[in-house]
Amino acid sequence: MKGTLDLDIAFTNGNIHTLDDIGTIYPAVGVRKGIIVVLGSDAEVKRLVGTKTEVIDLKGAAMFPGFMEAHSHLLMYSYLIRGIDLSSTSVNKIEDITRLVKEATEQVPEGTWIKGSRYAEYYLAENRHPTRYDLDPISPNHPVILFHTSLHACVLNSVALKEFGITRETPIPKGGIREHDPETGELSGLFHDAAKVEIFKQIYTRDLKKMTKKERVAMIGNGLRKYAEVGLVFAADASVMPATLGIYKDTLDAGELKIRIYTMNHVDFCEPLIESGIGFGFGNERLRIGPIKIFLDGGISNRTASLKAPYLTPPYDHGLKVLSREELINMFYKYNDLGYQIAVHCQGDDGLTDLLDAFETILGPHSDNPLRHRIEHAGCLYPDLLKRVADMNIPIAVQPSFIGELGDGILEALGPERAHGVFPYRSMLQAGICLGGSSDCPVTLLDPRLGLRDAVLRRTPSGETLGPNESLTMDQALRMYTRDAAYLSFDEHLNGTIEVGKRADFTVMDIDPRTVKPEGVPDIPIVMTVVGGEIVYVSHNGIVG
Repeated sequence: MKGTLDLDIAFTNGNIHTLDDIGTIYPAVGVRKGIIVVLGSDAEVKRLVGTKTEVIDLKGAAMFPGFMEAHSHLLMYSYLIRGIDLSSTSVNKIEDITRLVKEATEQVPEGTWIKGSRYAEYYLAENRHPTRYDLDPISPNHPVILFHTSLHACVLNSVALKEFGITRETPIPKGGIREHDPETGELSGLFHDAAKVEIFKQIYTRDLKKMTKKERVAMIGNGLRKYAEVGLVFAADASVMPATLGIYKDTLDAGELKIRIYTMNHVDFCEPLIESGIGFGFGNERLRIGPIKIFLDGGISNRTASLKAPYLTPPYDHGLKVLSREELINMFYKYNDLGYQIAVHCQGDDGLTDLLDAFETILGPHSDNPLRHRIEHAGCLYPDLLKRVADMNIPIAVQPSFIGELGDGILEALGPERAHGVFPYRSMLQAGICLGGSSDCPVTLLDPRLGLRDAVLRRTPSGETLGPNESLTMDQALRMYTRDAAYLSFDEHLNGTIEVGKRADFTVMDIDPRTVKPEGVPDIPIVMTVVGGEIVYVSHNGIVG
């Protein structure tokens, strides 16, 4: 039998967790042309080893189906990580932010944009957003823009406002908010949602155009490496427009697209895609056109998700809606008829009510949902709404790290009673809703191990447990990042479990996260990441050859 089907690569002496229905574990797996062709004992797999087969001794490590990121912003992340890190590990007060901004201005010529991201006002000592009045004294000659960790808000200094020609009289885009100083009525520099998007898209597209093709490929290559380093084999990029799609294609052509990409095409920029005749699912095994992405409301932690009851923090309102119910329904008819999957960002219960009404117009109250139209986040999915989602078979891309990183902001915004009802993962699964795990990076840190921990513990940074009855088991959490995430992108026949005939996409961890306390899961080393039989990441202490 030896030599009749020589393997390209074989992994032996491991614990191959297939995550099939009965949890089968094998010692070894063999791969040919990027596909799993044999599972079994070391001896069974080694019988197919030829002279050119690479044999990897896993030394007892735990191999899982490759972890999949059902919703993130890979290219945006690759762009933003070049700026200042303003996360709670780096800043504790506004003075820390201004110090870092001032240091950045001293390193570049006047007029150069200073960018930072991931601040959260509820983790600052002042418990407020920075404003242009904080930034202006230390950046009189540099435009500055700082992005809230939710990516639903940003703050600009006066130089940046002047560069964009924005004053308090400038019309505000629908679905946006520009905050004003309560005493003077002048702009504070703090913009939310559509007002933030209007600014970001101009800076983002301008900077990308200034880069050479080689620089753009290098930029995203850095982000791709970081995804592979945490065990990710796949990412759905939730904010793709023509310029960014072109960068992905250039990266693919350069042979540098090391993980699989599923594009979620921003509705405001999708017409060129549609007019070109490129339909849903077009592409290849590394780069594929996914859904039309629509924003309906904002975020809970920055108080713009659309709620039925008001927020408990200033300005004590109900959030915002980017679209009316009627506009949403019209969009649904259009993109559903064109055969596109539809993915909608929605967090608040009022927004979710409109969203489910719109889905019901095209699916009916009970459906098999053939295009797998999906919801992104679904934070305030209270019981009446949850049942409607289940009845229409709508999958949801969820982010457990919203609790682990942003949970205290959610508690402050909603109060304990409502906050304990957000992200009801166990109830969702019990109702038969498919949940695809993700981080929404760069909104939260890029690491599925954090998501595994937070899906089980549901613990905020201050130690509060949000909705303890909604905790998942570690096994359920693992399936959320593998087989269930695969369903959201129509990949379950190729990814999500380790079976003969499926892609050889693997995440190798030092030990099985089900064997340690949830708190310890983020510390488990990622040993190796494999995509299509190619090792795209191996740790310094990894096992090769």
